[in-house]
This record gives sequence, C-alpha cells and structure tokens, in this order.
Amino acid sequence: MTMQDRAYAVAIFIILGICCIGAYVAVSGFMNQNPDGFRISLNAATETPTVGVTIEIPTETVGPPTKPPPPPTKTPEGFQPTAIPAATRGPTLDFIPTIATPEFTATPEATATPPGCGATFCPRLGPPDPRAPTGNPCPDNYIWGFVLGRAGNGMGGMKIALRELNGGADKVTTKAPPDPEGRFDFPASGGTWTVQVVDRAENPLSPPIQIQAMVAWSGSGNCPTRVDFVEQ
Repeated sequence: MTMQDRAYAVAIFIILGICCIGAYVAVSGFMNQNPDGFRISLNAATETPTVGVTIEIPTETVGPPTKPPPPPTKTPEGFQPTAIPAATRGPTLDFIPTIATPEFTATPEATATPPGCGATFCPRLGPPDPRAPTGNPCPDNYIWGFVLGRAGNGMGGMKIALRELNGGADKVTTKAPPDPEGRFDFPASGGTWTVQVVDRAENPLSPPIQIQAMVAWSGSGNCPTRVDFVEQ
C-alpha cells in the first residue's frame, strides 16, 4: 500500500469518528431536554409517543390445567337404580317418638290341676272288684284297696295307717300271693277313717284320704269304701 492510500484510510476513519461524536452529542442533548424519552404503550394507544421506546407486554395469568370431563356413563338397558331411603332423624331432646302402649288384658289364672299329688303315692277311688275281701265286689263293712306300682302291679308288704275320727287307730300290711298282691283290707263297722301309706317308721308316703265305712254301693261308679294308692 502506498503512502497515498494510507492517507486516504486515515482520513476516512477520522471523518467516521467525527460523525459518531456528533451523533452522540446530538442524542445526548435531546435526551437531556426530554428525560421521559419516547414511550409507546401497546395497551394505551392515546399516549403521545416520545423519544425512548418502552414496550409494555400484557401478561396473562396462567391458571391450572383444566381436567377434561369424564366420558359419559352408559346405563345398561333394563337397569333400575336402587332408591336410597331418606335419612331418618334420630330422637333428640326436641323430638320424642310416641310409642303406642298396648292395652293390658288380665287373663284368668289356670285352673288345671297339675299331675301327681306331691308325694310318693297318690290316692284314688276305684270301682267294684271281685278281688275284694269276702268275694263281694264292693263290701261296705271293709275299708280296702290296693297299693300299685307305676306299671300297675300290686306291691306287697306296704304299710297302711288308719285312724278313725273318734280316736281309733290301726295299721295293716298289703298282701302277697296267694292273696291278690298289693291288697289291703280293714274291717270297719262304721265311722269316718283317715287312710294313708306310711313307711316302717310311720312317715307318710302319701297324703291322707277320708273313707266312710258302711256306705252301700249304689250300683254304678266307684265303690265308696275302696281306695287305691298309685306310685308316682
């Protein structure tokens, strides 16, 4: 490069430097006179633009992502939803349910007599029987009868206590074969007698029953002077 070319290049750089300095001075002076600069508002178009550009970008608040709605539920044909019963309010201080009180009706006491007599043997009257003493089916001058087991069998060797209301008393023992087993008989010419089964120590094994001697049989029903004691 020649000296002349170099002179041209230096001159050009000097001129560019002078231009840059001039532009800087001009802009600085203008800015000192207009400190607000030049503003352009995108949201307010009526504002007067000035030197110095400020761009306001509107911001949009981003909300949370929206969950897509669930797919519609298809109800199968013929399906009937179950009805949900309404809630029932429980009893509170201001809600007291009314309970109907049934009317009380008194019932009569049972009149049926319980089975048995509460003892080992129970007395019962019996019909005329050819096994009676003297062969008479229903003698009126004997107090007689049988002591029978649960199966209806005669029981020999049992003690029978007899006491007459006027004070007479006696004891007899039930018979064994060859006599009719379990039969007892006591000759009595009259009076009312208390008859019951006792053990060997004369403790009662049956409740007492009263039999009146010398009462003729009417021809029907039980013999009035016969009493049997049946084991319970």
